[in-house]
Amino acid sequence: MKTSLRYAAIFVVLSVALFLVFSITSTYHFHERIPPNPVFKAIRHLVSVVETTNSAQLSACPTTNCHSSSVVCSLSCKLKPTHAATVAKYSSFKVINAKQTYKRCDQLEIGIEARDSINRPKSTGGDYFWVWIHNDKLNATSAADEIVDHNNGSYTALVTLYWEGAVEINVTLVHSSEAINILRRVRDNNTTPRNAYQGTFQIDGNRVKKPCHISTNMFIYDYPHDANKSLTFCNYTDSKLGFPWYCVKPDHFPCDSYSKHSRQLDDYKKATATFKSLMTSHEYTMVLDSLREIRETSTSPTTSVYVKRVTNRQSSTPSTCLKHPPPPCVPGLPPRSNSNVAGHYHKDEWISNVCQKHDFTADNGAPITKCLQNTNLHFYGDSTGRQWFEYLINHLNKNGTMEMNVTNSKNGPIFGLDQRNNISLSFLFHGFPFSTGMAKVADIDYVANRLDKLKGGPDSVIFISMWAHFWILDLQFYRDRLRSVKDALTRLQHRTPGTRVFFKSPNTYAGAGRFWGFDIWYATEMDRALREEIVGLPDVTVIDVWDMTIGHRTGLNIHPQEIVVGQEVSMFLSFLCTDNK
Repeated sequence: MKTSLRYAAIFVVLSVALFLVFSITSTYHFHERIPPNPVFKAIRHLVSVVETTNSAQLSACPTTNCHSSSVVCSLSCKLKPTHAATVAKYSSFKVINAKQTYKRCDQLEIGIEARDSINRPKSTGGDYFWVWIHNDKLNATSAADEIVDHNNGSYTALVTLYWEGAVEINVTLVHSSEAINILRRVRDNNTTPRNAYQGTFQIDGNRVKKPCHISTNMFIYDYPHDANKSLTFCNYTDSKLGFPWYCVKPDHFPCDSYSKHSRQLDDYKKATATFKSLMTSHEYTMVLDSLREIRETSTSPTTSVYVKRVTNRQSSTPSTCLKHPPPPCVPGLPPRSNSNVAGHYHKDEWISNVCQKHDFTADNGAPITKCLQNTNLHFYGDSTGRQWFEYLINHLNKNGTMEMNVTNSKNGPIFGLDQRNNISLSFLFHGFPFSTGMAKVADIDYVANRLDKLKGGPDSVIFISMWAHFWILDLQFYRDRLRSVKDALTRLQHRTPGTRVFFKSPNTYAGAGRFWGFDIWYATEMDRALREEIVGLPDVTVIDVWDMTIGHRTGLNIHPQEIVVGQEVSMFLSFLCTDNK
């Protein structure tokens, strides 16, 4: 009797396994493949119970593993983590207000349905989508004005049609809500090593390298050391701002012999391994499965729409499609409204919805020189901001009038002076942490400290781009850094009113390719934090380059190509020279 029951149990388990294989491969058409006998009916009933198991039933499952005497509980524990996440493969979109032709400035309504890996519709929201339209012949691109999350697995994107002719639609699942929860959990683990940094200690001709970081708990110990010997640290915490920085103290070297900073060799590889250890293999795969295009609903196969020409002379002229013309570019304007994208590209030129942008991209550099006469520009931040500095230097130096003084071409300080036109520019990387080439410790300083040393005034312009080296730290750390800069700017404006200040927002990218910790969702979070902390400060302007880099024909790059940088810089200069002087 016991043997018969054992065989029967084995048969049921094997049958359930067979059912799962067929159900996954046939996408819920299993009933078409099996004969209608009682055994298969029983199996279908069992799996139906599993699929409809609610959260109360799941809470009865073991929390650490799926070993359970209950077949239903065991199967549901195994099925839920695998099948719950939104996937691009089965998710779809369709044009809700579809019609044969559209007019320029009409608004497309695009409905998105999120589904999981066995093609079940999602019932919750929180997925991260990008939606944009483009026309490759016109070099035209526009991101969505708005994407509404209905919190039930469905989303609505609103996109304005800015040009006439063909309009191709792209909908991309950047991350499922489940992947975002994993990214958030890992980021907010304050004891996790992120990038691996190292300091060089030097006495005369003797050198030694030791790891450095913002906390003594964040080191990647892969260098030779005695595991039984406790480590001592050099504390380089900024006495004024309180920002922490530590290095492992080398034997026979004093802490004041710390002379150079750099990233550790293969630091991305080491940090990736550390992050990976905090996730299951399934979670890691889920996080890596990002930036996937989703298909259009088969019942509405319209991957493009057509915008017809209207009968007036201005019909083909690019415009903002706003009810009223945008205002002049004056300091303090918000980077974009909640209901309109910041602008769009037409023939590779950025047409701003924020304000009246001018074009400063002439090859001879004359418009830039004219705009910046009698101006001192101070650039602080990361390499995406250094791109703007280099762009200006190259265009200002078309006639060979720029004198350069370069201490470190990547980290600074870098100085440029055009005596003929009374223009000066300087660049310095922000303070710890940053992961670039070798930098002298004596040249490293925090942006807030540098601002406190500036004289400022109406002839001074401050530019800050500070985000690309903070994405793998917890968000509060980044907010604290922004607030220190905010406080320093308040002090500066109190000392010398009239100083003009600009922040560049983060830009989109497809990942650095070396380390998944450079995830676009982290940049999205920092973009939101920057706007919350900085927007609204007197005489401070945030240049929105997020919308400027979604869907551009040159691709998603952490360092946008020059054709994009030129449009970003033109947007910046439009605030300095509202009359295109």
